[in-house]
Amino acid sequence: MSAGKARSRSNVLIVDDVPDFLKETSAVLRAHFGVTVCSSPLRGLRLIKQGGIDLLITTLVMRELDGLEVIRRVRGSGSALPIIMVTGFGNENTAIEATRVGATDYLTKPVEPEELIARVRRALTYADVQEEVDEPLVLSQDTTMLEVIEVCRRVARSPSRVLILGETGTGKELFARMLHARSQRAREPFVDVNCAAIPPNLLESELFGHERGAFTGATERRVGRFEEAGEGTLFLDEIGELGIAMQSKLLRVLQTGDFSRVGGSRNLRSQARVIAATNRDLNQEVQAGRFRADLYYRLNVVTLEVPPLRQRFGDIPILVRHFSRKFTQPDHQPLGFSSEAMQRLCAYGWPGNVRELEHLIERLSVLVTRGEVRLSDLPTHFQGLAEAAPVSPIPTNRPYHEALREFQRTYFQNLIAATHGNLAAAARQAGMDRSQFFRKVQSLRLITNS
Repeated sequence: MSAGKARSRSNVLIVDDVPDFLKETSAVLRAHFGVTVCSSPLRGLRLIKQGGIDLLITTLVMRELDGLEVIRRVRGSGSALPIIMVTGFGNENTAIEATRVGATDYLTKPVEPEELIARVRRALTYADVQEEVDEPLVLSQDTTMLEVIEVCRRVARSPSRVLILGETGTGKELFARMLHARSQRAREPFVDVNCAAIPPNLLESELFGHERGAFTGATERRVGRFEEAGEGTLFLDEIGELGIAMQSKLLRVLQTGDFSRVGGSRNLRSQARVIAATNRDLNQEVQAGRFRADLYYRLNVVTLEVPPLRQRFGDIPILVRHFSRKFTQPDHQPLGFSSEAMQRLCAYGWPGNVRELEHLIERLSVLVTRGEVRLSDLPTHFQGLAEAAPVSPIPTNRPYHEALREFQRTYFQNLIAATHGNLAAAARQAGMDRSQFFRKVQSLRLITNS
């Protein structure tokens, strides 16, 4: 879940026995989050146990149960729910104790509305990113992919900008989240902007915010994504879609760190780390005059190039197992796949990459009820891929080189199927190193580079 999603979907529970605090705090947050209020700490704990709560705001002093005990009980249940402690009786010792027993953040009354919203967003974003990082974000046994992951880990703690290159669906945002989660900014916001999804006439306001009356419809001041990111990470997805005018405005921020809201005159300072991603070849875009060379060099301090799934097809069985577990229906076992079905998945070119594979497994998890996916369950465009020939006597009525190629093709098809697409295991079984095995199955057109 991205920061943008957190704003519209997250449900915040506010627990306090002072009605005015509940009323005022909920009024501030309702424009940005779902809000549940509760005047009983014990009832609040029951609501958390029932699920559907993404963040808890509680106060220190309550008659039924104090806030520290509430935090202890939430953490005692094994929950990682983000918790913000708010109190009018705060001091340094209370803050330390709240953090020690498991509070995510700590605020002292009176709390400014913008500060409260910012702290809630930060806590939600941190919890969300940590949840994703706790899962296997990038699953791979491919040498090239593992090298990309290693570079990602090395540069994560650096403040340097990173440009992530890769086709649509390869997982560029997951790498951006990994960079953030492993950085010293992990407790600050991770804010993502899809530059291709926002109309050009609205993108400046989206990034930099606007003042009230800046243009028709600007009825109130709006904080932009650079301000939201604060000292965290701003992820600019599909950066290659920016027009030249917007590129110039972004370049100014990257050069000086300064920007101003649309319709405003006050200079604001950005401390965010910028990570950008694109499926375009920006070097070619620069040569064609569609992308500023100076902006390209500002963004391209460190490059991560994520390989497409068709170039690491040995990872397909790993990803299939992962997504099968992810989309397992209640009271069901994860889907299994017949050797023939797995072979076809490994032979497919996956133009939509990992995202396409994920959507397919989700669909199969809903439609297939017998527990094993067979070839007939796959969409029709899988049916004619790398079909294995039945075992037959070695032909003697054909030239040697043709018979040899037919034997090799059948051998490697059956070997890949027998290892459920695990190319490392298939290569070991064939007594070949992996690069040699990969070149051989390519030459037999069992897989392609396109």
